[in-house]
Amino acid sequence: MRWHHAVPIAVGLAFGVWMFSAAVPRLVTQLTGVEGTFQAERCTWEESSEGELEAICRGSFTAPDGSFTIPRIESEGRFDTPPTEPMAAAVSGPSADKAVRPDLTTSLAPMGLGLTAFAFPAVALTGLTRHLLDRRRRRATDLAELRKEP
Repeated sequence: MRWHHAVPIAVGLAFGVWMFSAAVPRLVTQLTGVEGTFQAERCTWEESSEGELEAICRGSFTAPDGSFTIPRIESEGRFDTPPTEPMAAAVSGPSADKAVRPDLTTSLAPMGLGLTAFAFPAVALTGLTRHLLDRRRRRATDLAELRKEP
């Protein structure tokens, strides 16, 4: 295997797995978790990869029927401005450590990027397979010609 085949395979697989590992648990929580409200109590500002300030908030989560409250929980995702009102969120259960917003695009977009990243290894593996089959055909042809010569 040549390095120009191995690099896209490794990078594509690593990026795809990374995107899915972040998105799938969030999607499962959005689809099957307990819906309720998240109340931000403390937000800290961090610089995003684009250089913009974003708020990361911690607070409390309350189930709609009042069956449980999680007093210290972090909100999944970042905010342009810290929320001042309770907002809709979901958690995986009473022992959750992250509250997830109900917007499915926050899960589906990274999964789409992960699927796109998996295309690079597929293309590289196709190129590698063609290269190896071509090499095998050339060797077989060379051997056949050597056997024909008197």
